[in-house]
Formats: sequence, C-alpha cells, structure tokens
Amino acid sequence: MKALIVDDEKHVREAVRYFVPWEEYGIEAVYEAANGKEAVELIKAESPAIIFTDMRMPLMDGAELLEWIHEHSPRSKVIVISGYQDYSYVQPAIVYGGMDYLLKPLNSKQLVLAAERAVQKWKSEEQERFRALHQNIQLNMLQPLYWDKVFSELVSGSRPYRELKRPLEEQFGLSPEVQSCRIAVFSLMNRRLLQRFNQDAQLSAFVAVNVCNEIIADCCGKRGYAFRYWNTGMDIVIAFWGDAGGVEECLSRINESMRQAYQVQFHIGAGEVSRFPEGLTVSFEQAKQAIRQRSLLPGSGHIHFYQGAANGFKEESPFQHYIEPFKLAALSGQPDRIAEVLEKWYEQVAAMPAIRQEQLEKWQKELESAMLRWRQEIWGGEPGATVNLDLEQFLDEEGYISLDRWKQTIADALQNFSQERILNQKLDCQLVNDIKRYINDHYHQEITLQHIAERFFISRENISRKFKQIANENLSDYLTRLRIDKAKALLANSDMRLTQIAELVGFQDEKYFSRVFKKTTGQTPREYRKTFFLGRRAEDR
Repeated sequence: MKALIVDDEKHVREAVRYFVPWEEYGIEAVYEAANGKEAVELIKAESPAIIFTDMRMPLMDGAELLEWIHEHSPRSKVIVISGYQDYSYVQPAIVYGGMDYLLKPLNSKQLVLAAERAVQKWKSEEQERFRALHQNIQLNMLQPLYWDKVFSELVSGSRPYRELKRPLEEQFGLSPEVQSCRIAVFSLMNRRLLQRFNQDAQLSAFVAVNVCNEIIADCCGKRGYAFRYWNTGMDIVIAFWGDAGGVEECLSRINESMRQAYQVQFHIGAGEVSRFPEGLTVSFEQAKQAIRQRSLLPGSGHIHFYQGAANGFKEESPFQHYIEPFKLAALSGQPDRIAEVLEKWYEQVAAMPAIRQEQLEKWQKELESAMLRWRQEIWGGEPGATVNLDLEQFLDEEGYISLDRWKQTIADALQNFSQERILNQKLDCQLVNDIKRYINDHYHQEITLQHIAERFFISRENISRKFKQIANENLSDYLTRLRIDKAKALLANSDMRLTQIAELVGFQDEKYFSRVFKKTTGQTPREYRKTFFLGRRAEDR
C-alpha cells in the first residue's frame, strides 16, 4: 500500500506524515505533492491507496482533484483536509466519495481515526476484488469444461435439446429462428502435434480448440463452436448452426492456421446440413463416417465430406489369400520365409487404387482374429494371449497410410508370434521332460491327470495338449507303457507272483493289470513269462 499527501503548505504535509502510523497499516511508501497537478502525475505513477488532500491549492484545487480521482483512480480512498467548512468546499467531497472532511488545525486523534477508517475500507474492498477476481478466474477455467459437456451431450443425443435450450440460447444465441446445423469432427492422434507439446494430449487439445474457435469467430461469428468431445470416438467436434455456408472455407482456414503455427494438419470429417436441433446427432454420425470412409492414400486432401451410406466395398481383402501362408511362415521360425510371403502381399497392396480407413480397420480385425485363432490352435487360447495391431502404428505424420510401415508392423507381429512359438516350445519341452521324470520316479504310485496338474500348477487340458504335442502320445498312454515295460522286466527276471508285480508297477488290482498287459502286448502276463523262459532255454541249448 502507498499513500499521498497533497497540500500547498509544507508544515501540514509534515504533520500528516508525522501523526499517521503508516507501518501499522501496511503502508510502505508515502508521497507528497504541493498542488493538484503534481498529485495527478504521482497518482498515475504510483496508484496510492490512501490520499490526503487540501481543498484550496494553486494550479488545480481540491474540487478538481477529487473529480479527477473519482474518474481515474476510483479505488483510492480520499480524506479531505481543509481550513474551510463552507458547503462549497464540503460538497465536492460528498459528491466524489471523500471518506472524511477534517478541519485545520489538525487534531491528531481525528487524523489517525480517519486514516484507520480509510485503510480498513480499502483493504475490505481489495479483498472483495480479489475474491471476485479469483472467482472469475475459476469460472473462466471451468466454463470450457462445462460447454464441452453440454455440447457432447447434445451431439451424442444423450440429452435432448429442450433440457439445454436456455443456457445455449443465452450464451450462443441459439434462438428458435435457427433452422439448420452441421457437424465436423477430427482426431488429435497426430504424432507431429503431440511432439510439439511433449506428448501432452491435454495441452494439444486446448490449443486445437482455441485455434478452431478463433477461426470460427472470424468466419461465422456466433454461429459455431469447437469443443472437446467427452465420449469415445472423436477428440474435437465443431458444431455449426444457422447459415452453414462457408463451412469448407472455415475448416480449411483452421488447418492452414495449424499448419503455419505448428506444421500440423488434421483430417476433418463433415456431415451434411441437417435440421436443427434434431439433425445434430445425424450430422455428427455422418461426420464420423466421413472420417472412416476417407482415403488413406496420400493426395486425398484433409477435408472429407459425407458421401452417403456405403453399400459395401468391392475391393478384396489383402489378407484373404495370405492368412494361411502367414501362419506357416510364422510357424517355420524362419525370418527369410516371413519376408518372402510379406513381399508378395506387399505387391498386391501397392496395386490397390484406394484404401479407406473403414476398410483398413476391417482388414486389421481380420488379421487379428486369424492370429488369435492360431494361438487357440497352438496354445489353447491361454489368458492374456491377445493380439493388437494399432492403426496408428502405420499412419505417417500427416495421417496417411505408409505401406512400408504397415508391412513392417505385420512383419513385427509375425516375427513376435514366431519367437513366442519357439520360446513356448522350449518351455513346453522342459515341462514335458519334468513330467516324464516325475512319472519315472513315481510310476508305482497312483498317478492321475489331476494330480499332475496340481503338481505342476497347470490345467489338466493344457497338460494333455502340451504332452501330446511334444511327446507324440497321450500322458496316460506314456504312463501305461512305462508300467508295462517295468512289469515285463519283473516278469522276465523274477519269480514274483503277479499280484506283487502288479502292485510294484502301480496297479492295485491283478485282474486289471492282466487286462491292460494283454491289451498292450497281446499276451497275458503268464503267457509273456512262459514265452520269455521258453525262448531263453532255446537260446541256452
């Protein structure tokens, strides 16, 4: 806070300076002026909170000074000090908002009380000004978010226009006379834009919306508004209403401004002119469709207008004849074979006359589904086995398709699949070998598939599948064959009873053991033992 003492008598200025406890009031600087003209220059330069002024002064008297302060420095609090109590002197102080009118000679107590009242009044008003300013700042920050929400609900159809009519009419003049509307949309997924703003998507959106609204205000006045779309599907939406002419020029200017400022242009989709307000959602869906129908090949422009509902694309999928070759190449584990198949595929793609985003999304899902089927066939569709080939990976900085990036993205996906296949084969081999070792050590005990599953923390289905793939036989067949081989050795090299042998090789029932033995070898255990000993005697002779 600063103070100013205006009086042509020096001793009066010194008295005021002496009696008022400036530091207690937070006043750090006190200035003096001998007349109104000097006071005006000081007020312009220093903006004092408190002003003490005489009424009779040369060059510019107190009445003139009060009038000037009232007009040019209304926040200053004025205390009049005068040797006259005539109404002609008091009246200007009343008219122009003087806080007090003190008579000379000065009474120190009255002077201090007047100064204290003026300081408290200034501080009170300053706090209110700060509170109002802070509130305005908050409102200015929240207003765009509020309108983002309102317009998002409006164009998506989640809230009817009648519920939003009043605030829209008050803010944007959307009166009953408005008959038509049109929507444009674009996405902020632009590598170059994000690079400009250090990958800050929020800042990118803020800049893009502000640029749009500056251009719209210049082109259309209050007949359009750009906002961040709150739902999924698009990032920025522009609503036009009333006379929707000149939309293409406005959208072109937006892109040109972004190009000049940030070396970025957006692919913008625009719906048809529709009846307001019920046509907002229709034009919005058309604008989104215009983006999806746009050609991704370079040279197709950046503004895309809705061309009507598609009747299906005649172009054959570039993956139709290559899904199986891709699979075989990936399973081979040979990078050269993957590259060879991809080169043939690339030749077909490069010859296509057009590639639309809608087509590309469909084709990518086709490849993703195929790779998911491969996983299900090979790994049984284990949790987490998903494929995601993001379209953004093979679009260049301008949003056009880069066939080389597309090719490389697919090559990486196939190579990753191939490497994962090799790694899983190694892990599966290790698992099957561990299972075999466990069975070899415990074949004489009761062993079930559920027991193995719990022992190795893997599902019964996966154990059966992996064991079959690696060992080329079922786990149960392997266990049976191992037990029968052990039984053969005991039958040939001991005179143990069949009951004992059956128990030693993991069979609790002799009859069941005999039945399994005959099914496996074609002989009963007794026949096998007899045949073995007859053969040995013949060899001894």
